Amino acid sequence: MKKTIKLVTCSISLSLILAGCFGTDQGQKSSKEQDPLDRPEDKYESVLTYTGDGYDLPGGEENENIAKKHQDEVIKATKDFLKKEYNIEIEVHNMVGNKDGVTVFFETTGRLHFYSTAIVPIDSTNKEILSDEVWTLDGNIEESIRGALYAFIKEDEFKELDNGIDSIGNTFDIVGRSTESLKNVGGNGYTTPFYHVSSLEEDLAMKPVYDLYLRNPDVSKEELAGVYDPKKFDPKYVYITIQAFMKNETTQPDQKTFNSIGQFVKENNKLPLGTYEIFLNDHYVQKKKGTGLKMNSIKYSTPIIKTVM
Repeated sequence: MKKTIKLVTCSISLSLILAGCFGTDQGQKSSKEQDPLDRPEDKYESVLTYTGDGYDLPGGEENENIAKKHQDEVIKATKDFLKKEYNIEIEVHNMVGNKDGVTVFFETTGRLHFYSTAIVPIDSTNKEILSDEVWTLDGNIEESIRGALYAFIKEDEFKELDNGIDSIGNTFDIVGRSTESLKNVGGNGYTTPFYHVSSLEEDLAMKPVYDLYLRNPDVSKEELAGVYDPKKFDPKYVYITIQAFMKNETTQPDQKTFNSIGQFVKENNKLPLGTYEIFLNDHYVQKKKGTGLKMNSIKYSTPIIKTVM
């Protein structure tokens, strides 16, 4: 069962939702060092060590304790639901209580790779796991599958993106999220330490690829790529959100570094097409939210559009 819950957002992804708090400026341009006291340890953690500890959802403490006592039952209910509804195999990495049950963070184990979440309801009065009522946010898994398919059939373009960001990281001392944090609290589609991909339902170029995959999950990569329809590509339905962190714990987000990422995206014609949002954060992650976005993060007021010429 899928809950038809639509999140009211100013954009299409978790990162963009959080970024909407920052207005339309490109952010702080100061190169002054940051006082570590501005990032108290009970609220912030180094991006280099953060694995998801401290992530919290409102009103979930009691249900999280119940879920941990019934861990095997929660995991089985999640796996059974996702296998039945979407024919995907998963590995569960984390469970975080919420006011109605437990949010389960998982990673796919098949050839299509993505992170996402499912919600397993809990009867807290009777301390029972409601295994037959598992649900996911409306469109969340579908969007994740489309994004993973896009990365799958455009492998060379995404390798170019990976290599370019890695090169910038080595030059300017920036880093991405740890793999462990993505597993434990990532839950946001096709995701790497530096970026994630969103392909919306309105992405008509991907529709025949998605439909073919649903009909035959074992179809070859060549066949999937063959039905992709570039003539119907519209960048406003494909988002690639880049998020990087300063490697040095006392360094503010640096405008020169940010500009280099933007220049790379603008000038490299071998990258995957889409709408690029770029964020550069300081060194720290907000532990409860699992995000690096803060008031001193730098972002473009207008995203970079890469489309068919």
